[in-house]
Amino acid sequence: MAQSENSMQLPETEVISQQRIALAEEKKIILDHFHEASKACWRQFAVNDCLFKARQQKYQALSPLDQREIALNARQRVLKEAERQQRILGKTQESSKDKAMP
Repeated sequence: MAQSENSMQLPETEVISQQRIALAEEKKIILDHFHEASKACWRQFAVNDCLFKARQQKYQALSPLDQREIALNARQRVLKEAERQQRILGKTQESSKDKAMP
């Protein structure tokens, strides 16, 4: 509910930017955890198996974040296209006014 209130107060591009920042922070936490886990693997006898499990955990944790990022990219493309359409509409209205003035 707080997110919908937030989106009403801020332009959608700002909301998308904030969500991108939050995603980046979450990804950094996951990648830092993976880095620590892979370092710990080198202290074990079964290094390859440990590294495989650490990578698997990393990919499983990143998958939902990647899906959220894809959704954000789609929303941003829709917004940019709407802005482009508005600019085109504004230009056509200006040119029609210019032609009507003389």
